[in-house]
Amino acid sequence: MADDNIKQLLQEASFSFIGTVIQFGAATMTDIPLDDHTAVVNVDHVLDAPPAFANYDGHRVTVQFKKDVDPPAVGQALALFTQGVAFGESITVQEIGRLPVEDVEPQASAALSAGLKAGAFQGIRRDMNHERLRRHAGIGQAVIVGRVSKVEKAVPSIASEHDPDWWKATIDVHHVERGDVTAGAVEVLYPNSKDIRWYKIPKPAPSQEGVWILHATTGTLRDFAPYQLIHPDDYHPVEDLDAIRGTGN
Repeated sequence: MADDNIKQLLQEASFSFIGTVIQFGAATMTDIPLDDHTAVVNVDHVLDAPPAFANYDGHRVTVQFKKDVDPPAVGQALALFTQGVAFGESITVQEIGRLPVEDVEPQASAALSAGLKAGAFQGIRRDMNHERLRRHAGIGQAVIVGRVSKVEKAVPSIASEHDPDWWKATIDVHHVERGDVTAGAVEVLYPNSKDIRWYKIPKPAPSQEGVWILHATTGTLRDFAPYQLIHPDDYHPVEDLDAIRGTGN
């Protein structure tokens, strides 16, 4: 049950730590509005954080506690799940949720023993990523393993700021995990544009091998290829195939 609670909080939280409340109505940064739910909190131990904040143990930060929940007491230690609000000489974070310290102690102790900085929830994060990958794979028309043999421009460009610049990759398929695809060559469209709408979508390169999640083309694009890549998760290295199957660790 504790892992389920942690997983739910990690859906939104980007900075999680065990902290001790020092003072309410105060902040570690200027220009932060103060009220009875704003507090200076000492970061006793970072649990989960981006690399820039992995070494924040011992620092004091400003926490804006949730308004619809009674704030903790001064001197109380708790596991806080937060997201960033302001960054400067210190940081200010907003509470997503909280748990008793004992609910995160097993993960924190295991990470310390393994020498992992801010890695208490590494296993939970991995499981969440695998679950997300399986859900995404389930909405594709096909999941294949193959190597790119050729890429070429497929659709004439149009005079538009957000032109996707459709290119076509020929993928030599040597394994079909799911879908009505046969082994051999399959043609797949992808937006080659670096525009903000398209830059995260995979751009196949010659000789690139991996797992490809394919979506059926629609409208006039069907004249150029039967499938397309339209999501950042449409490509994964071959070793992620077990995760898609639900058998990965």
